[in-house]
Amino acid sequence: MDDLPDDAVSWSVNTEIAKVQRQNMYNAVIFAIAGFIAILICFKVLSFIGLDNWIGLLIITSVIAFLLWKELFRNIRKMTLLNLVAIGTGHPWHPSEVMENNSVFVSDGDSWYLIPPKVRISPQSGSGNESTVLKRNDMDGKIILRWQQPPDSITQGVVSLINQALSFRDAQERDLDSEDPIESAREREDLEFYPVERVWQETTQGSLAPEPGALLRKMRKHSSEIIKKDDE
Repeated sequence: MDDLPDDAVSWSVNTEIAKVQRQNMYNAVIFAIAGFIAILICFKVLSFIGLDNWIGLLIITSVIAFLLWKELFRNIRKMTLLNLVAIGTGHPWHPSEVMENNSVFVSDGDSWYLIPPKVRISPQSGSGNESTVLKRNDMDGKIILRWQQPPDSITQGVVSLINQALSFRDAQERDLDSEDPIESAREREDLEFYPVERVWQETTQGSLAPEPGALLRKMRKHSSEIIKKDDE
């Protein structure tokens, strides 16, 4: 894979993404240990009940090894996909003080692609359901790139995290006095014709996750300018 774009870093600098990666590694280690212990226990049980012939042991070992390999393969896939995303050093998820480059980049394993402003990624099934086509906004959008991974829950979960990064990027770019599209969605759901009632989570004052980085500093700067103008 090509080197990261200029002024870009892996998005694992964000605590929430780093937590996902750590949990994924923990899962791989725990399942490896659990599989080994399960094989030993099965051997002991079979020996205790007098069924410790090599055919039974081979069957038990094969089943446990298959389940263990399947889970380890899932963890490897998730780590591979998580490593295909990068953010600029000015992105809200980056802890730096700069705000100039808030870009989000996604790789197909060979090259990096800059995701344009106000664009979200829509995962669609590729040929034979063995690959995932990442399209612009929806299923009818332009193809951005292709992942050689099936469009299952793992892929969709990573794409969901990417779209969160894109929404934070756009929020930082948007002027604080402009209309918030999230608030517009709340207003639409209050209309009589809106078909589905959605429950919005309550927010706790002072609690923001993922950490907003430059976005929060931008808001503070904006508030300071307002107070300064009032004083004048």
